[in-house]
Order: sequence, then structure tokens, then C-alpha cells
Amino acid sequence: MNKYLYKISDFMGSKRFFWLIIGFFIFESAWIAFSAVYPQAFDEGFHFGLIQVYSHYWLPFLSHQPANANAYGAVAVDPSYLYHYLLSFPLRLINLFTHRQTTQVILFRFINIGFFAAGLVLFRKILLRVMVSNSLANVCLAIFVLIPIVPQLAAHINYDNLVFLLLAWVTLITFGIIDEIRKRQLKISSFLTLFSVCIFTSLVKDTFLPIFLGIILFLAYLIYKNYRHKLYLFFTSLWVSWQKLGWLRQVIFGIIFIVALGMFAQRDISNLVSYHALEPNCSAVLNVNDCSYFGVWAYSYNSHQAVLTSKNKITYLNPIYYFGVWLYWMWYRLFFAVNGPASHFTNYPPLPLPCIAAVLIGIAGVILVIKYRQKIFRNTYLSFLLVICTFYIISLLGDGYAQYRYTNELVTMNGRYLIPVLLFFGAIIASAFSLALRKLKIRKTIIALVVLLLFLQGGGFLTFISRSDSTWDWSNPLVVKVNNAARKITKPIIVKGSKTYTTKYWIPN
Repeated sequence: MNKYLYKISDFMGSKRFFWLIIGFFIFESAWIAFSAVYPQAFDEGFHFGLIQVYSHYWLPFLSHQPANANAYGAVAVDPSYLYHYLLSFPLRLINLFTHRQTTQVILFRFINIGFFAAGLVLFRKILLRVMVSNSLANVCLAIFVLIPIVPQLAAHINYDNLVFLLLAWVTLITFGIIDEIRKRQLKISSFLTLFSVCIFTSLVKDTFLPIFLGIILFLAYLIYKNYRHKLYLFFTSLWVSWQKLGWLRQVIFGIIFIVALGMFAQRDISNLVSYHALEPNCSAVLNVNDCSYFGVWAYSYNSHQAVLTSKNKITYLNPIYYFGVWLYWMWYRLFFAVNGPASHFTNYPPLPLPCIAAVLIGIAGVILVIKYRQKIFRNTYLSFLLVICTFYIISLLGDGYAQYRYTNELVTMNGRYLIPVLLFFGAIIASAFSLALRKLKIRKTIIALVVLLLFLQGGGFLTFISRSDSTWDWSNPLVVKVNNAARKITKPIIVKGSKTYTTKYWIPN
């Protein structure tokens, strides 16, 4: 028995298992991309619509609200625009061959799957860099791609997929700079690359800005710690490194950095000066009538008006109680099933075994992290991951709580918002498990197998298949036939639990 477990353990740590995970991820995401009717729930219509808007402009600098763009808010001042602008170029190319929306949507979904898959490759490098073993890194990735919302998000046209890739790249660049600071072998090219990529990422989605701030503060602390009263040596080293670049590389790095700063200033700084906010309220730019075409804004506006006229008090005014509700829904909406606006966002509870397994891993992981915190956070990389996760989560919570106070609606409680940092938490928890089971290789293998089997009980795209029906599919006979066959096959082998919110296990929505 032990012989086979050792073989399984070796396979789990192999490159073959990693590429099997990537292949499975692409397959499950592609299944949803070909199956799910457009638009899907996570703002797919909004993002594809904005890509179409930008396809009429060669430069992203808009001096006024584009025609027929009110459904997307105040587009000309939106600080999260780079994804839409970049993807407008593939759309221009696709338009040369077809204007059929179904074909365009599926092609763009595959571009997004490509972004996410490339991000997974980089995240494996991150896991290995923080000294997680090959097998544990692969198991973390396998569990991650079996979280139901992960392949569903990847199969969306959504800027989160590009952020996922860019965040992984930013993290690896930062790791390199951490090494340079500790060795006092600085390269100004690394700093320029990092800050340029960070600025571009913030222009893809402005929620990256708290992570950017965390990166700056962490590196500033590390520089102070390593140079202390000799900070002049830090700047001297950067100047020497700049001189060694050569004029051509100086020009290239200089242009990229200046373009990044210019694009950031054109939206974010301009918004701060003109509207005193990075992302101004739509009504501060357009009139209320025009903004009312933007569904998200209209819903918040009407909810706020109801708050102003209602005598009912906001339920979760206590931030600590709000955090408990937030935590519950974040977990819940990582594992639930949700359809798009065509069915009024029909959604169903998670399948029981994967989400229960996630709870057990989470609780055990937190306990072990607390127990081994001193050993874990001696690792500078893990300390860095904790810092940027903390900045991101605090920002997410703060924004959600502010919007809740404004609307009395539990907004921004979507598990997909945690996806960018889930593998960072995974790295920290994996390190804790590794310390706890460092002398028990066989037990580690058994635990990993049990967890993976639990997640395979409806995890990944199997949640989509098990919870959905033919109304969730494209109105294509072959798509409906294949998905109905998959539902029939999985029905007797997947533990589904109840399909309603009103059971003793789930809080009603």
C-alpha cells in the first residue's frame, strides 16, 4: 500500500500532474464557454459592450461620453479601461471575418481562458518560490481550479481574468526585487518594470491600487531595513544600474514608464483634480437621466433613495457583524451556481462536499498558521503575500461596507473578488500544513487524495452541469443535447444536496 502511495505522491509533484491540471482547467472552462448563454452573470454584457465601444477609437483618451454608451456609465472618466481598450483590437480583427455575436463572444471567452491559464502557470512559480514543495503546489492549484466559480469566471469576458495574470507577474517581479534588496545588487530595470506593470494593472481594474500601495510600503520597509542610515547607497546603486543599461534600454524603459504615468494621470489624477475621486460617481459627470441607463448605478441610486425615505434601520450596522455576513457570503459564492440576466440571475446553493471540504481546510489552515506563524513569516515572500492580501481584503471590506451603508444592500459580496488572492492565502496555508506534516509524507498524500476526491464531488464545472438546466445553455440543439447528457450522467454519481436556499444548511438569500 505504501508503495502505491509513494508513487502517487511522486506523480502529484511531477510536471505531468501540473500540465494535467492546466489541461483539465482549460477543458472545464471551455465547456462553460461553449455552453453558457450570453451574457453570463459576472457583468459579461457590460465588458463586451465596452470593448465594442472602444473598437471605434484608436486611442483610449476620450474627451467626452461616447455615443450610445450611457449603459456603461461615465465611460470617459472610468479608471478601469485598459482591458476593454486592449481587447478592442482583437475585435477589430474578428470583425473583418464575422459580425456574428455568438462567434465573437466564444472567441473572446477563449482569450480570457488564455489569460487565466497563463496566470496559473505563473502562480505555480510563485508557490515554488515561497518554498512550497512541487506536490503541494500542484495540489493547491488542483483544488483552486475545482472551486466552481474559478472556471466560470475564466469562461467570462471579464477584466478579472487579465488582472489574475498581471497580479501573478507583478508578484514574481516583486520577489526578484526583494532578492536584489537583500543582496544589495539593485537593478533599476526591475523597479521600472514593476512600477510600470503595476500602473497598467491598476488601469485594468482600479481595485488593484490597494495591492500597489501594499507593494510600495513593503519594499520601502525592506529598503529601510537593509540600508537604514545609508539610504544614499540605495540611490547610488540605482544610478549606477541606470548608467549600465545603455542608451537604447534607457530609452525603452523611460518611454514605457512615462507612457504608464501619462495614462494614469490622464484618468486617475485627472479624476482626482476634477471630481475629487479616483472613480467619480456617474451623476457627477453625466446627468441623472443619462446615468439611469447604467443598471448598476440606477440600482444603487434607487436603493439609496429608499434608504433616505425608509424608517427601517440598516441591519448590519456593526462592522464586526457585517464582517461575519461578508465572510459567509464570500465562501458561499465561491461554490454556488449562477445563471445570467436571461433567467434573472437564477442561482442555486453549492454542492455540499466541495464547500464543506473548503471550510475544513480553511479552519485547520488558520489554526496551523497561528501555531506556526513565527516559522512561516520568517519567509520574506510569505510576509509580502500576507501584506498585500491584508491591504486588498481591507479595501474590499471597506468598499463593501460603505456601499452597504449607502444602499442597505449586501453588494460586493461575490466570491470571485477573492480569486486574485486565494492562491496567496493557499501558499500561506500550504506552508502551515507542510510544517505540521513535515515528517508524515504518507499521511500528507492520503489527506491530499481525500481533499481532491471531495472537491471532485461536484467541484469545478461539475457544479455548472449539476445545478443548471437547458435554459442556461445557448439555444443550440447540440449544446443542449450534450449538456443534458452530462447532467444525466453526473446525476447518480454526484452528491447534490438540496437545490433551494430554504434548507437548514443555507441562509435564505
